[in-house]
Amino acid sequence: MARLVAVTQELAGLSHELNGGWTTIGRADENIFKIPDASVSSCHCEVRPQGDELLVRDLCSTNGTFVQGKKITEAVLKAGQIVRLGEVDVRFEAAAVGLSPATPFVNTKLVGAASLNPAPANAPEQVGPLETGDAPAKQHQVLFADDSRAFSETFSELCSFLAKQTWAVHCATSADQALSILQQHPIDLAVLDIGIPMVDGIQLLGIIKRRHPSVRIAVLTGKATESNRAACLAGGADLFVEKPVSADGSKVVFNMLNDLVLWEQRDGFSGTLHRVGLAEVIQMECNGRRSTVLEVRHHEILGEIYIENGAIIHATVGTLVGAEALNQLLSLTGGGFRMKPFEPPTQRTLAQPWECLLMEAARCCDEETDFLRRNPTETPTKAVAPDAPPAAAENHPGSGDDFVVVATYDGKWSPVDVGNT
Repeated sequence: MARLVAVTQELAGLSHELNGGWTTIGRADENIFKIPDASVSSCHCEVRPQGDELLVRDLCSTNGTFVQGKKITEAVLKAGQIVRLGEVDVRFEAAAVGLSPATPFVNTKLVGAASLNPAPANAPEQVGPLETGDAPAKQHQVLFADDSRAFSETFSELCSFLAKQTWAVHCATSADQALSILQQHPIDLAVLDIGIPMVDGIQLLGIIKRRHPSVRIAVLTGKATESNRAACLAGGADLFVEKPVSADGSKVVFNMLNDLVLWEQRDGFSGTLHRVGLAEVIQMECNGRRSTVLEVRHHEILGEIYIENGAIIHATVGTLVGAEALNQLLSLTGGGFRMKPFEPPTQRTLAQPWECLLMEAARCCDEETDFLRRNPTETPTKAVAPDAPPAAAENHPGSGDDFVVVATYDGKWSPVDVGNT
């Protein structure tokens, strides 16, 4: 059988026999071939026999993978050639007879030794949770984007088995391959690794969310830091999970992914609205006579609009409530919103029909816009009522309780010469 043999003096005698599938090599325990050397990355590279040759793929290692003195991303080794991992040299020794292409490959650490064993002949047939009656199970389209073919192929095979072959799995090792698959197939779920070369998983997540907003996304990574978790969830990921390193962990992750695959929008439509106005959102909710709390965000502004059975009953933003709060929120030109389950507000400040409230908010917004257009250096002020005369100057002739006439009103204010009164 073909094998890898460490020829560096400190690791002399360390070897690993190859089967027909991918073998991961690295310093961490979860690798199939573990090399305990500080110059070797946790997950350094992966290899796969191809007849009497060996395909080698670097996994974004820190110190690089070298063949014949050249740093490689992917290369093919001949029998007897050496691949250098960091500062460790490993020789590829081919088998006397090549491996059959049909040789199965199962990572028993990840899948479990008995997971894929056929059931005994007298054992009752077990029907998977995805099969109902005699109807054929739906083929769910699932994309795995991971720079490690060893992990993606092994884990995707396990998922297909656990899903009773109802998953149609696609694998990609780079962002461009993943995007190409998304264009060619109606993908239901994309499972992304963060450590994808060139364009990482977080960037790919953002691209998929913009181009394919209906695709559900899970991030499955070995770099499960809090900063990565926050970045992925903020970018729209439905799930953030650490890569499993055991059979039980693999099944738990599959169950979580399968729940995402099976989830369907029960009522209405799902998707992304671009450049939608807040008034249009309110109008849709009111026309549908729904009850909800519309949370509105814009930079540092956070407000809420309460809709009950299609009627706007309360609005709040900062210290403002009622019509003033609603008008301010509807005057925003951008931001974000989300629907929250309806809960009765502490007070009800609005009672007019929603149509009147939206029209009044639009009128106030138009007046303010017109004022700023005509007076770009001034800020709008409240108009003085016609039955309230302008305040008299602080330094005026007269004293005590005497009043001085400064203007008269006959449809418009007319100043009076104080010296002649």
